[in-house]
Amino acid sequence: MYYFLNDNMQFSKSGIEHAEINRLNLFKAHHVPARIVTRMFAMNLHEVLDQAQIDDHDFINLFDFFCGSQHVARQKVRLADFEIPADAIKTRKDQHVQVMHHGKLLMIIYLRRDQDEVSNVQYFDVNGKTIKMVWWDTRGFKCLEQLFDWEGKITQEAYFGPDGHAHIEKEHYLNHAGQERLTWRVLDYRGTAWTFSGMHQLTRFFYDELNRNGEANVYICDRTVECAWGLFNMTTPAKKVLHLHNNHVGDASDSLHATLNNNYANALNNWRLWDGVISATPEQTQDVQARFGTDIPAFTIPVGYVDQATLTADPVDFATRQKHLVVQVARLAPEKQPDQTIAAFQQVHHDFPDAQLEFWGYANGDIQKQLTSQVKQLHLEAAVHFKGYTTDVAAVYNRAQVGILPSRAEGFSLMLLEAQAHGLAMVANDVKYGPSDIIRDGVSGILTTDGQVEQLTAAMRKLFKDQALLASYSANAYQNAQRYSAETVYQQWQAFMQTMQA
Repeated sequence: MYYFLNDNMQFSKSGIEHAEINRLNLFKAHHVPARIVTRMFAMNLHEVLDQAQIDDHDFINLFDFFCGSQHVARQKVRLADFEIPADAIKTRKDQHVQVMHHGKLLMIIYLRRDQDEVSNVQYFDVNGKTIKMVWWDTRGFKCLEQLFDWEGKITQEAYFGPDGHAHIEKEHYLNHAGQERLTWRVLDYRGTAWTFSGMHQLTRFFYDELNRNGEANVYICDRTVECAWGLFNMTTPAKKVLHLHNNHVGDASDSLHATLNNNYANALNNWRLWDGVISATPEQTQDVQARFGTDIPAFTIPVGYVDQATLTADPVDFATRQKHLVVQVARLAPEKQPDQTIAAFQQVHHDFPDAQLEFWGYANGDIQKQLTSQVKQLHLEAAVHFKGYTTDVAAVYNRAQVGILPSRAEGFSLMLLEAQAHGLAMVANDVKYGPSDIIRDGVSGILTTDGQVEQLTAAMRKLFKDQALLASYSANAYQNAQRYSAETVYQQWQAFMQTMQA
């Protein structure tokens, strides 16, 4: 079994989650047993899986595993189903219902979205202080109870299964120094209770229990900060593989000596604890081996591929694309440098007043506020739009004329690959790693120098001024994407699998 390790899975996904889903689908297509594994609790996890078209059988979550809730029939707990004292007074406002009993606030029932489905219930004591919160899984069973102290702090959490019993407990307490500490307990599992001093130890136990399936298992670690400790400290034998999704150093100009990317520092400083490492480009594989050695196998495998349906689909008629529309499909994050996109676009908009710029992707921190302020200062409110996260990026690529990605570092941009597969000419910084592997400079897109905003501007101007040239870039992008067919990428995975099975 191949286990793909992550921290969680949400509606808004980063490139790592998309890479895992692509990998899962590729393995399934070739009948290779594989599952995505997460360790964080989420009441709506299986709604997220439904939206991502991931079958419950292909996904294992720590809380589902120990609570027996991996496969549960969907039902809804509605307000009408909830037991309330007959003489209580209910007052509804928007998506919550206050329940008064004998002149005291007894509870507040919170409802999901615009439905009458119960999400959670807040209980109060006679003094009006919160004593308990009870939460319902979106599949219709009580999944969590939280108890509060007099100061309103959580003291205990109990995680329930569909059988109505608590299977995991989390205790909050203060040590001698007054610092909060957490203790986790797995209840009545294999005939006993198990106690852990933190989430990392519980994660380690979870990985070991997955490993007791009688198979030779391979764990591919996609989120090292959250998952590597559990892997390194397993007590049962398994193959452990580091997957690099981004640049592993802070300064791409000095891969041999630069400070390591915080996301990979611990993983790479424990180089010999891995049984293999995967990078998405040949250059990164070479750089990693040059710095850390060749004593573990290194593999170069793209994080994405283009499925056969996309490769064989009829190209979008270039004339139907929205003239002078630029899109950036990526997280709004400092390393993606959307501020430089806006600065470059200001000059383009001066020459092409009908030009529009759309950002597609969720925002990290308060960066969208900063970008919105920048747009306002440049008087581009009517031309620059923040569209948020979308599950239909193909529609975005098919509508635009130019895509842009001025990142200062990449691992292997799925945006570049997906955009090329949909005939979108790309303008991207030629940084480590990936853009020069995916884009054919001067043929299917234009590579620019990081920090040179004027080059971004010049590239967009060049393409917009010559619509025939831009149409040829679009046609070439479709052809360029053929290099990343599912079968081509799977052949690279096969070489990896052969080594892991040796």
